[in-house]
Amino acid sequence: MKKTVFLTALILILLYTLRIYKIEGTSMNYGLTDGDIVLSSRYFSSVQRGDLLVVRHPLDPENRLYIKRCTALPGDRFFQKKRAFYLQVEGTSTKTKALADTYDLQAVSTSNGYFLKEPYRKYYGVVHNWNLEVPQELTELPLQSVPPGHYMMMGDFRDNSADSRFFGAVPEGWLTSKVFYILKKPKAWFTLIRIKEADE
Repeated sequence: MKKTVFLTALILILLYTLRIYKIEGTSMNYGLTDGDIVLSSRYFSSVQRGDLLVVRHPLDPENRLYIKRCTALPGDRFFQKKRAFYLQVEGTSTKTKALADTYDLQAVSTSNGYFLKEPYRKYYGVVHNWNLEVPQELTELPLQSVPPGHYMMMGDFRDNSADSRFFGAVPEGWLTSKVFYILKKPKAWFTLIRIKEADE
């Protein structure tokens, strides 16, 4: 009897805390492709740069959920130039330069201090398709800081993603769950080959 109660309670807890989503679309190519399955948790203690999060899209009339990557935390500064994303960690030039040296990232010196240039391309496979004509929001962004309690969320396919570049940094209340496991669909690498050939 006790075992049955325990298992029932465990199943209810898992059903309440876990969320399973199927990827639709190409905005997270190539780390996540159409048809992949992700497991996410509604309960997470912190958000780190690079985390995959399920967020509410404020401009979507159907109120759908989107999966995006956290590219800047509260207090970070960033700008975008010629599609490249530049990040200053905690708004501090010295911390940014130290992070670049530690993780072998490209640091660019500007009039506002050091910024990491495209820091997520090395570790997360962020991609661009230079053949696409994209709106201004996806090419240039002025220097700005992430407000307290907000997070900059962007797609890995930077030239084909409706994200914070259009609707601003996401309030913490819009973060619904955090991805902790990715289940690739069978033969996903065939799909990647076709996508890359199409891009080229």
